[in-house]
Amino acid sequence: MQLAAVLRDRIRNGTLAPGGRMPSEKDLHDEFGLARETVRRALAVLRQEGLIEVRQGHGTYVVDTPPEVKLHRGDSVTSSTALTVTRASGDSETFPAGTNLTVAD
Repeated sequence: MQLAAVLRDRIRNGTLAPGGRMPSEKDLHDEFGLARETVRRALAVLRQEGLIEVRQGHGTYVVDTPPEVKLHRGDSVTSSTALTVTRASGDSETFPAGTNLTVAD
């Protein structure tokens, strides 16, 4: 989870640019000194969150970020993939696919 958080932060701050190729499992293994299985699990988390995609035979890429959507009181959101919510405080929470989010009054 810690590696996934580091990579998620790199995606959000643009260090890993939308449309850009992710470092290989070996590169991440070498950089962080973690077991290959740990690296694979972190990448699986990011795939489930919809932040990266695997292009068969080409590698793993950062997904282009969608445009920002403004929500208003009474609006709700349901996602077909995991959804990360960043609160005004800066804290982030990730919710599983199918979670219904509603803007509070």
